[in-house]
Amino acid sequence: MTEKTLPDAGEPLLPLRQDPLVREVARSLIEHGFGMGVSFFDPVRQTWSPRVIAELYSRYVEHPDLGKGRFLEKLRGQIGDASDDAILLAAELLTLQALPLVNLTKTTKKARIEAVLSWMRTPVTLPTKVETAFSQGAWNGGTGANTLLWKWLSDAVCVVQAWWNIPEDERSRVLADPWAWQEWIHQVPAMNSLRECLLYLAFPEYFLPIVGLTHKTALRKAFGYRLDQPTGDLDRDLYQITLSLQRESGGQVDYYLPPFVHEWRMKADPAGEQRAWLVRPRPGGQSLVDEWRQDGFISLAGAHLGAVQPGSELTEVRAAVEDGYQHLDYAQRVALANEYYAFLSRMAEGHIVATVVGNQLSLGVLTGEPTYDPTAEGARLRRAVAWQATSALGIDTLPAPLPAELDHQGTVVDLTGSLDVLTQLLGTAPEVSEPLDFAEPKAIIVPRLPSATPELASHLNMDRDWLQELIDLLQERQQVVLYGPPGTGKTYIAQEMARHVAERGAFQLVQFHPSYAYEDFFEGFRPLGARDGGVGFTLTPGPLRRMAAQAQANPGEPYVLIVDELNRANLAKVFGELYFLLEYRGKSIPLQYSPDESFSLPPNLFFIGTMNTADRSIALLDSAIRRRFAFIELHPDDPPVRDVLTKWLEASHKEGDERAALLGALNGAIGEEDRDFKIGPSYLMRPEAGSPAGLERVWRHDLLPLLEEHYYGRLTRSQVHDQFGLDAIRPRLAEAPPAGEPESPRPSGTPGS
Repeated sequence: MTEKTLPDAGEPLLPLRQDPLVREVARSLIEHGFGMGVSFFDPVRQTWSPRVIAELYSRYVEHPDLGKGRFLEKLRGQIGDASDDAILLAAELLTLQALPLVNLTKTTKKARIEAVLSWMRTPVTLPTKVETAFSQGAWNGGTGANTLLWKWLSDAVCVVQAWWNIPEDERSRVLADPWAWQEWIHQVPAMNSLRECLLYLAFPEYFLPIVGLTHKTALRKAFGYRLDQPTGDLDRDLYQITLSLQRESGGQVDYYLPPFVHEWRMKADPAGEQRAWLVRPRPGGQSLVDEWRQDGFISLAGAHLGAVQPGSELTEVRAAVEDGYQHLDYAQRVALANEYYAFLSRMAEGHIVATVVGNQLSLGVLTGEPTYDPTAEGARLRRAVAWQATSALGIDTLPAPLPAELDHQGTVVDLTGSLDVLTQLLGTAPEVSEPLDFAEPKAIIVPRLPSATPELASHLNMDRDWLQELIDLLQERQQVVLYGPPGTGKTYIAQEMARHVAERGAFQLVQFHPSYAYEDFFEGFRPLGARDGGVGFTLTPGPLRRMAAQAQANPGEPYVLIVDELNRANLAKVFGELYFLLEYRGKSIPLQYSPDESFSLPPNLFFIGTMNTADRSIALLDSAIRRRFAFIELHPDDPPVRDVLTKWLEASHKEGDERAALLGALNGAIGEEDRDFKIGPSYLMRPEAGSPAGLERVWRHDLLPLLEEHYYGRLTRSQVHDQFGLDAIRPRLAEAPPAGEPESPRPSGTPGS
């Protein structure tokens, strides 16, 4: 069959993804294999014949390798000495699996298929068109694309075997009609991701490039108002909905992009996002875990929940819990609703699942959608799981941050923060350069910050050793505060230090103020306009959460968050539960607005705070924040700030300029009693301060108002001008010590007396 005929199939959908080669190659491969029984890679071979399928079924499906090891290593042990046709069939089935994946690189896809082809006695070359198509993709399969690859291939062999058991005329009819193809696909026992893959790759004009039934169900629920007559068939309904939206918008409809995503998801996660979950065996303990592992499932009790549909909104699950669990108190019902919601609507096929009994961890991968068995006492709500065949792992030997996340309370806990560790524990990571070492818990690795350079010291007009000490302190503590009087360059130094230790785009500055809150800094609900003109609310990440996500995605690179004017906000209100993480970087905690998620501060995220000691709000700084940050003073009387203006003038070839001497005389007049009121050099490093008139303006409009505020209630405005005005300070130059040396402390008493 070389051309599709679509009797009464309906109007085709516009392509939802930029994957024309994927669709072309996949359809050709399906037509060659399912339609003619021949290889797409080498059309003279009857690779898809019942004889070859039976051989592959016997070697692979009937003799699974349940041991630990890489997929390709185990597959070679199973079919490496099979006929060339059987090996070629396996390679072409694996090509169908790899084609739509955007989370596998072209290199990885090509290497996998060519590795299988190399086992042939007379190898076949991977067609150029297939290799080119590997650079495109339709969906993100998550790590489930690797963790369940063995089962995907096993089910695919069974599907192909079932195909050749139907009559030839029926096969021709089914392969020409998308809805007949769908009906047949759903009759064959297979994992959901395989069914959805075959639906889309055979008929992308009629089926959506979405592999999760939870997402499809949510879409139909959100856009169901567009159906004149619901069919009860999920794919047919979504086809009609998408066709309606396509006509109205006049173009492609991507449900994971605005404006469509806002109508069906409160939080727009990427399609196919991979996650990991802990489900505790309550009630039942070890005996329930033994049943889980033996029968290949995981469960929640669900005694009074009823058959709530997969993909239900949290509000629906809460209503069901309120209905059936009135005998529990309010807090228990809230926790139970969140757990059932995660189990029903957030978990998806391909997600990693773990359970713990005592000190032992068991791992598996979800392979199906939720089911409800009203006859199963204590385990009514279920999901199919492919459990790892090896024995359970000791928790005390696991790498961070997994042990800390396993300590979280609850029957269902989000373990996605340890996804990389769990993926490696399953032995399914596609490319792992350094396997995990389980001899002892893995230490948290903080990336090494670059040393201070002569260029940095010259740029900041500061001593290189002092800058290196600042970097060393940031390396050791990860959280430092630069504090001192105004004009000492705290914010400037923080920014230049961030530029030195981190790449462009890996640092950000936020400024605290009295109305700044947790919702601004970390996350909170923000208004969001809807297509119908109404307004809803969506959980929106703040700068800390966004930067933490970037840091977690690039663990080897330093990220720096500068918090300017740290002491101006109510810190307990801004940081909330994050106070704990500032002190315990290796731990994780549930979040205020996302209680079903655990969050930890990545070790490659550094904080540099700044505080103005002349601001009276510093007195409100509590001991909790003092304990969590290392404090570095920047003061006009002490190095390196004391010498900055002199060095800057020398570097600018302004020998004989009086500004350094004037600043020293001004701070001498202020005196030690008002040490925190002394003035830093930044004010006099402005370009306009280089002329006599400009210096006068800076002094009159910047420095004197600052001192008026400082001495409010102690000195009148005229007294401030008489003691600290430029005309009053200039005569003191003859009495002032040489530039770079602080004036001797004056006795206590009237300022400047």
